Amino acid sequence: MAHRKVSRNAPCPCGSGKKYKQCCIRKEFEWQEDDDGNIFKSMPISDEMKVILDEQRQAFIAKHGREPDPDDLVFPNMPHFEHMEHQMIEAMKEAGIDPAIIYATEKTGRIVSEENVELLSDIELEEWEEAIEEYRAEHSSQEPPQYPIGTVALYGPDDKTTTKIVAGVILEDDAEVIIERWVGTDVTESPRVQQGIKEFFAKHGVKSVASADQNMGCPHEEGEDFPVGEDCPFCPYWKGKQGSNSPF
Repeated sequence: MAHRKVSRNAPCPCGSGKKYKQCCIRKEFEWQEDDDGNIFKSMPISDEMKVILDEQRQAFIAKHGREPDPDDLVFPNMPHFEHMEHQMIEAMKEAGIDPAIIYATEKTGRIVSEENVELLSDIELEEWEEAIEEYRAEHSSQEPPQYPIGTVALYGPDDKTTTKIVAGVILEDDAEVIIERWVGTDVTESPRVQQGIKEFFAKHGVKSVASADQNMGCPHEEGEDFPVGEDCPFCPYWKGKQGSNSPF
């Protein structure tokens, strides 16, 4: 059956509501369509996996005397998926993996890592993040904060436009905050910024994250862009308002 790429101007099959060219086309996988109109995700495989699949193909031919069909199992002797998933979850618990990640894995059926993030659509990544946040919101009052702690703060010229994101990492109680900044007109929507924050937190082994859902104040630096103790002359919206002077 022939396969063809989904049109660049077609709605993205991931369900984001955007055109394909404005969404998943930048990822490391392709959405394709067969002659029956079925949409599926085509992902690259590693050289190691190619070797394994070829070995399975040769074993199938030796046993059945024919090439495997699309409906034939690639690994016929593997245990049932639900049993494998249960074993994986138990192994994650024994390894001391963050319970929020375990919860997100059980809820979404996937694990998100630096290695596979570009093989997932924005919707899939959003589902993962929502599961993480859901777990942490439910257990935030029951568990003490886990160090290293990550923080995310938003800043902008007013309370609607975010032009600066500041991520911080606290390695232990009373430790000095490690800071990383991102600035831009589309800073909250930028995949580069989102990936940068994830890599920043991963680098420092962040176990819990506290984030703001609205701008905390002016994006300019007190003491650098304007005198300490004064209002920012570039952002009149914040004049006299609490939060005008950035803690970062």
